[in-house]
Amino acid sequence: MRNRHFVLGGVALALALTLTGCSDDGTDPDAQRTPTATPSTPSTPPSTPPTTKTPEEKAAAQLRRYLEVRDLAYRERDINFKTLNRVASGDEFLQLQSYVARMTNGGVTVTGQYVHTLDEPRDRGKAMLITDCEDRSKVTFKNNGAIRKPDFTNPKGEPLRNPVPVDYTLVLDKGVWKVSSSDLMWDQPC
Repeated sequence: MRNRHFVLGGVALALALTLTGCSDDGTDPDAQRTPTATPSTPSTPPSTPPTTKTPEEKAAAQLRRYLEVRDLAYRERDINFKTLNRVASGDEFLQLQSYVARMTNGGVTVTGQYVHTLDEPRDRGKAMLITDCEDRSKVTFKNNGAIRKPDFTNPKGEPLRNPVPVDYTLVLDKGVWKVSSSDLMWDQPC
């Protein structure tokens, strides 16, 4: 019982000190009146609500997210499946897993940054097709510590051009655009 009175007395004392410190009884000759803030009317009209993104803009933003996830998976040789599931589905989902597993098993490491330049999305009805001009000039591939030269070859065994166009197909999956497949256009320039 004694502790409860002590706590209540302390609360009452703190409240009394607070109220006296805030009182305006005019006993302090050096005190100055603080002006109170008055609400002002905005001098500029409220901004217009943000415009809704088009399906093409949403698909392009989703492809950028996928490329970030993919590039990070290459550098870390590990995949965050929760994040990947938000941006990829179908064949692309499986291909990325397979590629990262082959990198790990083959002792391949990737350092540096890819540069992605996206073309305008093309609506294909139930899908969007977006071409990425992928530049690997700032990326280094190593096999067991040794730099791999040439880093990639085309089906004819020749060094793969850089930059190279990659066509990405995105489909709606439960209302969200996801990358479903990719096609390296090795025989075409960006």
